[in-house]
Amino acid sequence: MKSTSSRNVALALALTLALASLAAGAPKSKRTSKYLTIEGRVLQVNATNRTLLVSDLWSKTLYSVEVPKGGSFRITFGLNARTSLPEFRDVHRGDRVRMRCTRVTDRLARLDDGREVVALTSIR
Repeated sequence: MKSTSSRNVALALALTLALASLAAGAPKSKRTSKYLTIEGRVLQVNATNRTLLVSDLWSKTLYSVEVPKGGSFRITFGLNARTSLPEFRDVHRGDRVRMRCTRVTDRLARLDDGREVVALTSIR
């Protein structure tokens, strides 16, 4: 009886591991790729186009984020970090920001110096 029980446990464990590896290899759903929360340091502010060039803290990816009028974000470190609802004019080069963005399509842009950036749009 004891050998049958341990054999069943081993079989259940092997089956669970096999299913977990299949689930990890499955493609991500479209829902997970639609929205993205980025947190990083502002490298450049373009007031005429209302765009921010943000370097992600964790992946070192560059994002070109278009901030529409009324778009919300959070300044986590910088001159206006204590502002509850910062506006676009409150963001300065070197500030750390956290914002929720959407990917309309997977677009890559290229800077003048040849670096590739991911183009995103900030949401409210």
